[in-house]
Amino acid sequence: MSSKVGLLILAALLVLVPWALWRIEALRRVAPLAVIQIMAGIALGPSLFGRVAPEWHAAVFTAPVLASIQGLSAIGVLLFVFVSGMHLELGQLRGRVRGFAGMAIGSFALPAILGAALAAWVALVVPDAVGNRGGHAGFVVAFSVCIAVTALPVLAAILKELGLIGTRLGQTGLALAAMNDAALWLVLAVLLTLVAEDGAGLLEIALACAIWGAVLVFIIRPALAHVARAEARRHWLLPLGIAVMLGASASAEAIGIGYIIGGFAAGLVIPAAARDALIREIEPLTVTLLLPFFFMSSGLKAMVDPSSASFLAVTLLATAATILGKVVGVALPARQAGWSWRDAAALGTLMQTKGLMEVVVLAVLYDAGLMGTQVFSALVVMAVICTLVTAPVTRALVLREETLPSAVERQEV
Repeated sequence: MSSKVGLLILAALLVLVPWALWRIEALRRVAPLAVIQIMAGIALGPSLFGRVAPEWHAAVFTAPVLASIQGLSAIGVLLFVFVSGMHLELGQLRGRVRGFAGMAIGSFALPAILGAALAAWVALVVPDAVGNRGGHAGFVVAFSVCIAVTALPVLAAILKELGLIGTRLGQTGLALAAMNDAALWLVLAVLLTLVAEDGAGLLEIALACAIWGAVLVFIIRPALAHVARAEARRHWLLPLGIAVMLGASASAEAIGIGYIIGGFAAGLVIPAAARDALIREIEPLTVTLLLPFFFMSSGLKAMVDPSSASFLAVTLLATAATILGKVVGVALPARQAGWSWRDAAALGTLMQTKGLMEVVVLAVLYDAGLMGTQVFSALVVMAVICTLVTAPVTRALVLREETLPSAVERQEV
């Protein structure tokens, strides 16, 4: 066995440690799996392992091993966004839009506005905050999107852990997170289109995107629905679903909007009849084996430096902007809709969950050259803090005898 393969297997053993730790009941109650994986990725990077044992770090993470990790990371995050697209059921949002339009708009718009204001200041005072593409305007939009993110998969896991997933609070939170995700990926697609460097004009990219989307919606989706309806053909769903994901991501990369947008769009067009089977086949392997390589890859890019005043300032201010924007942006409209202050605050707290989705978005924006390493690292830490506080604060606000049955009431939203 070559040294490259041996080191890659060693890296695989390292990335599986967080999953093993998360199986400990006490730790699982404190932090979601995504938080442990993000922290492990940071620890394996130059922020900790590279500082404590630089020789060992250099010996393990050689250039060939890093290339292999990057490849596995790309496959893992592609499968993750594909599954996330399947989890996002836009049809279920139609009946909620009118009643929850204020909460949906507030949950995305206010954090984005606060993020844009903070980004304008960061671009002026933090050296190398702005990436090498997109300029100040691209950086401000990228930063504001990161503040506005809500992690739908991690939110669902937290709600399930708290026993709230079937309640009014849980169902409203999931619906709002789905709306946030839809807005997030739309803004991200537009932003990546604007900074595409393949020489094509914006009009050509927009036309290519329109044709690409039409093929997915009007050709691929009906074809998959036809396969899913016949029991005798259902064994074709997995290979066809993977083929659609790969084709959509490759074509999106060729257009210039990025393979991750393509994978997410492929998940969206998978018909409802096929989603459960595909999620059941793909999600466990993705979360357990492939996604940890993405966390390792992201951790190797991050440089967490608590001794840096600018790093601490960006981390703390970004965390404050996220929590304030999400809680106020959701709680005020919820209160106007008749929710109690405690329930409205709990809903806002749930919406500032970041988790894996934040790190995926950060990695996309960082790789696109829209932000510098220090800002990227600070926002990764912000994602950890925001996700860590979600469950205990929600538990303190909601899971008390006096709040029943208001927030935990099981009813139609």
